[in-house]
Amino acid sequence: MSKEKALDFLKQAADSSALSEQVKAADQKAEVIDLAKQQGYEFSEDDMTKAVPVIQEKPGFFGELAQAVLELFAPAHDDYPATGVQPYTGMPTRKG
Repeated sequence: MSKEKALDFLKQAADSSALSEQVKAADQKAEVIDLAKQQGYEFSEDDMTKAVPVIQEKPGFFGELAQAVLELFAPAHDDYPATGVQPYTGMPTRKG
């Protein structure tokens, strides 16, 4: 049910250039959730994550707003630093 509230918030943000700019400027998920609360929308980060597939289906409707939200809430986004390739520590196999 809250997934719908997340989508309603994004529709409002798409209609309001000021709110849209605030969402696009957010660097963290919590900032978007706080902006939504200020507008009267109660939902969690998980609810917004569940709304991501709907946003991906309608990228033209949400425009740049969709890209900003997807960067924060898409499953590929994480807060871990890129560490590169880790060394292999196992035993080599024998060829023979």
